[in-house]
Amino acid sequence: MKLAEQARVLTWDHLAEGMAATVDFVVTPAEMQAFAALSGDYNALHHDASFARGKGFDGVVVYGGLIVAKISQLIGMKLPGRDAVWMGFSLRFRKPLYVGQQAQLEGTITRLSDATRVVGLRIEVRSAGQVLADGDVEALVVQP
Repeated sequence: MKLAEQARVLTWDHLAEGMAATVDFVVTPAEMQAFAALSGDYNALHHDASFARGKGFDGVVVYGGLIVAKISQLIGMKLPGRDAVWMGFSLRFRKPLYVGQQAQLEGTITRLSDATRVVGLRIEVRSAGQVLADGDVEALVVQP
């Protein structure tokens, strides 16, 4: 993603239950190294393929925090977009995502509160037809 990329601007009146947006992504080794430096989490599962395989995984496991970062991208850039700020989320990791593995994050609006301008979204992360993670997000739409 480029710094110059513009966030989608949706007014409250344009939001509706059932609206969805997706983010396709692949986590690279460089992103893993940058996240390790930022977070201070150098757990071998996230950088040593032999160690990870020895623990029953197919390779280096992507940090959950990097998946959460993709949810931030979805909320701030696509749905609800520019005028949204997170209020909270829950996320269940069901299967690991591996470095270099193609994945897709989808968020679908499940509820809208006119009184509070809170949007509820159902989140799913999928790869090769399997759900890797799912959960719920609440975002506040802050428009005058």
